[in-house]
Amino acid sequence: MRKIIAALAISIASTAVYGHELTSVFPDTVQVYTKGETTTVEYCPDNTCEVFTLSGRSASLPLQDFVLAYLYGVSDYVYLKAFQSNSSSPSVRSVLAKYRRDCPQPSTHAAARCVVTLLAKRHAIRATFVRYDEGERNVVPIPLDGYRHGT
Repeated sequence: MRKIIAALAISIASTAVYGHELTSVFPDTVQVYTKGETTTVEYCPDNTCEVFTLSGRSASLPLQDFVLAYLYGVSDYVYLKAFQSNSSSPSVRSVLAKYRRDCPQPSTHAAARCVVTLLAKRHAIRATFVRYDEGERNVVPIPLDGYRHGT
């Protein structure tokens, strides 16, 4: 019984620590929140945002993995250049290591794109680009089909 409790405590502790990793890397520009069984991650460096959502009881961790890999290997926000040039980032390396079996790691950027593709295929992640312009919220879908089909 003690082993079960210890394993559960370690599992919960690591989830709690990992759950804050994305917001630790981007404390002022990323928000993660859950409403019901839907988890949403927003990266908003200015009056625009990239917003990612995934539904399901265990949506939070794969969505945060996806977003970290996406911001590192795919997103073209100029604000991310310093983050994207840091190939030794512990947060990025941690996420990439989780998917090493499915994603070869010749370079961190190639591995990050592979993780994005892998998670887009496994999960029904939705992505949108949001611009707040003249008091209005304008939403444009970000197509992830190319990642789902490996193109």
